[in-house]
Amino acid sequence: MIVLYVLGGLLLFLLLLTLTPLHATLRFQEEFGLELRYLFFRYKLQPGQEPKEEPEPEPEPEKEKPQKAGPDWQGQLKEILRQKGLGGFLQGLGDLLKLLGRTSGRLLRRLKLREFDLYLCLGGSGDAAAAALLYGRVSAGVYGACGGLFHLLPCKAKGLTVDLDYHSDVNMVDFTARLSIRPFFVLQAGLALLFGGLGIWRRLRVKPKASQSREKQTEKGSRA
Repeated sequence: MIVLYVLGGLLLFLLLLTLTPLHATLRFQEEFGLELRYLFFRYKLQPGQEPKEEPEPEPEPEKEKPQKAGPDWQGQLKEILRQKGLGGFLQGLGDLLKLLGRTSGRLLRRLKLREFDLYLCLGGSGDAAAAALLYGRVSAGVYGACGGLFHLLPCKAKGLTVDLDYHSDVNMVDFTARLSIRPFFVLQAGLALLFGGLGIWRRLRVKPKASQSREKQTEKGSRA
């Protein structure tokens, strides 16, 4: 009984961990920045950081490696087309795309946009008329794209400004967005993709050649 209590407590603890939101902060101020926060853990991707290059070891004489027998995807694809036909293959591909669309849509609905702030300033110190035309095109594109984004991800704390500075020739972008999602929904989407994809693969799976040869042998034996 104690073991059951321990297992139940462990499962409850893991469930609470998956229900704790994962926060992400995106920033762009001349360079891109990303910060992830989960519980008391923080991870920052600093702009401009490059991994330290380690000295490369001296090349050793190449040895002949035994070829590993991996899955023959090209052969399996040809066999699927031969057995199921082009229609069956396209139907399976369509089912896979529908599965991806449903799963990504559900996951997108679980994603919360906590804050969105975009300030875009165009430099127009050169040709004022061309700068005004560019400002109109950029404004229409930015406001239209952000309107579609806010339709998918409603956000209460949002700010959007497109400006034009006739005294500068430098374009400036200041962007900040904060998002959050519960890992439970990410895990749920991954499992849905896994089991749904396995179901589609089973419908498309071809018969192995060994079983086909056995069937042919049984047919010959029955005729004899």
